[in-house]
Amino acid sequence: MKHHADGEQPDHKARRVHMNSGPQLTNRLGSFWTILGQQGILDYLQAQRFLGLLSPEPDKMKQPGILSAERTRKLLRPWIDEGVLCYRAYYARQKGVFWLTTKGYKYAQLNLRYYEPVPSSLSRLIAVNNVRLLIAERHPKDTWRSEREIRAAQHADANGSTPPHVPDAELISPDGIVRAIEVELTIRAEKRLEAIVNDLAADKHYNAIWYFLPESVYSAVTKAVRKLPPEHRKRFGFFSLKGDPYTHESKESTQQSGT
Repeated sequence: MKHHADGEQPDHKARRVHMNSGPQLTNRLGSFWTILGQQGILDYLQAQRFLGLLSPEPDKMKQPGILSAERTRKLLRPWIDEGVLCYRAYYARQKGVFWLTTKGYKYAQLNLRYYEPVPSSLSRLIAVNNVRLLIAERHPKDTWRSEREIRAAQHADANGSTPPHVPDAELISPDGIVRAIEVELTIRAEKRLEAIVNDLAADKHYNAIWYFLPESVYSAVTKAVRKLPPEHRKRFGFFSLKGDPYTHESKESTQQSGT
């Protein structure tokens, strides 16, 4: 037995095992995992913005609506080490993107397949994420249903028939109004674009179809929409990638289905 000098106590701290070591889950992180899995990826700035929107104490944030880069790194880095989260910078001198591991999908309780991004898919996914952020700020009570979730439901219900075009998301309001969300960055072949527009217009599930697109693509999409019957045309709304309604030919439709 080890003897100690008078008044000296044995050092139990050195042998103490801390049961609560490692990163701890919070409601904010749980919601963040869900969003990340639904969208497939989030870039660094988008992660900052979603974590800011999900903050339990928004009044204490240095910058409203966005978590600082340092706090984001401290919050998420332990989960990379835990094998829940992946992060990779695909391009030199640019911040990278986050996505969930297979373990991460289990943490998020999402019945979605593991997805690892490739560089060619990033610009489109990031654009759709930005639209989701935009809508989350303007319509915080609405529910966003991602393309990945829609496809997963279609796969579960598959009966051998060819499914119609799947929008980039569905937006469901508390009173049951359902809007299809489309983010179009480039001009598609005319026949393909007309087929997509016809599919969306034919789906009576959608009360409105919102297109978010740059000015350079606007004319091609509205040309396809103008070929539809008037009752279908009025369900379409057109917005810039920043959420501003186009005010020329689409003025009537954006007023009727407006944000």
